[in-house]
Amino acid sequence: MVVIRGYAQCATCGENYILRAGVGTEKYQPHTFDCKSCKIPISVIIRANPPNAHFEPDENVIIEDSEGENAVVLNLHPFFAFNGEEIHNIKAFPSLMYGSKIAPYLRLVPNTNFLGIQSQDIALQFDVPNASNLWTTVKNIFLLQENPAQEKKVKKAIEHYEKQRRKYFPETRVSNSSEVAFNFFDSLFYPKFEKLLEPAVKLIWLIKRDHSEGFSEFLKFYLTNLREQHLRQYLSIFSDYFKIYNQLSQMVVHSRIGDEDVDDKIVGSKSFESVKLYYGQAYESLTSFFVVFACLNNVFLGRAYDQFQSMTLNKYIKDVSKEKKANPFEKTQSFYAFTDGLDSTLRNGSHHASIWRDGEKIFYKSGGTGAQREITYSRYLHLCNKLTISLAALFIIELKLGQGGR
Repeated sequence: MVVIRGYAQCATCGENYILRAGVGTEKYQPHTFDCKSCKIPISVIIRANPPNAHFEPDENVIIEDSEGENAVVLNLHPFFAFNGEEIHNIKAFPSLMYGSKIAPYLRLVPNTNFLGIQSQDIALQFDVPNASNLWTTVKNIFLLQENPAQEKKVKKAIEHYEKQRRKYFPETRVSNSSEVAFNFFDSLFYPKFEKLLEPAVKLIWLIKRDHSEGFSEFLKFYLTNLREQHLRQYLSIFSDYFKIYNQLSQMVVHSRIGDEDVDDKIVGSKSFESVKLYYGQAYESLTSFFVVFACLNNVFLGRAYDQFQSMTLNKYIKDVSKEKKANPFEKTQSFYAFTDGLDSTLRNGSHHASIWRDGEKIFYKSGGTGAQREITYSRYLHLCNKLTISLAALFIIELKLGQGGR
């Protein structure tokens, strides 16, 4: 990945900066950081047409032509975080460290070689180029196909998606909306995505085989009462995610590979105001979708889909609090794995905006009046990504249910 250098000055206090930034695949890459001196946020934009890129001013900043006196080095990267000592190191290259983390999980692209030696571009292999823009195409496919009269436009949008992906992965083939969604989220979130998805799909297939009548009754209920509403919610929460993808992508590698060593990581770009409510929104969405697993688990245990051990489905939907929505299937690991990253106290702080940042720490209160708690900024982003990966895997499961559980 190309690293560019620029020179900037805080428009408030005059602090000088040497900015070093890894250039991602997005054409528009915003970065926000606190001025080291006056603490007022500084925002810059990278305009990129890889491999070319340059800095532009956004807020509270003057872009300079040369290095200012006593300039502070600040490293920025769209996909990686930094160790504490690296954030101001002019020789820092986080891609080298992360390369070794990612390498065991890479899916090699055939016939990729340089001078006869097989090589892989990690930046492309472990990312979806222009993911935010591509999500708009994915979303539009699902919106259009809700109207049968838009069949030609749906086909055109699918062809556009395939064309964009084949620029980087020539063997990409997609023919319908479900294949588009799977290709997109699998490419963006593997291997964690598939580790969640595959056991759950296998269990659902067994439920369909061994409890066919109960499964059919649940499917009728799902298609009539849940499918359309859930689809709208999925498209909404994913759109929220991709609005702040440039922030969350800095930590997503850790969520994807199951690396919990995140508290000592520092991200170069911190736009807390844009991300502070997302965890609560993702929590609300994910736990509301757990009704699917709860009903399927009832069938798995030999009951009707709407009959829990000690309550009805109506009571589960209306009366059970969000933090307890997964309790009915807590012993069914293939479903319960989707709860990884759920924290009800953090949800309360994020959902009710009782959350704030001070440097590398985030502080929050449960419900706005509870005890004050704290986590690192990097872990907050990590948890946001965890919930989003669970949402993506559950979305694919619901698409399969929408096709009759195939």
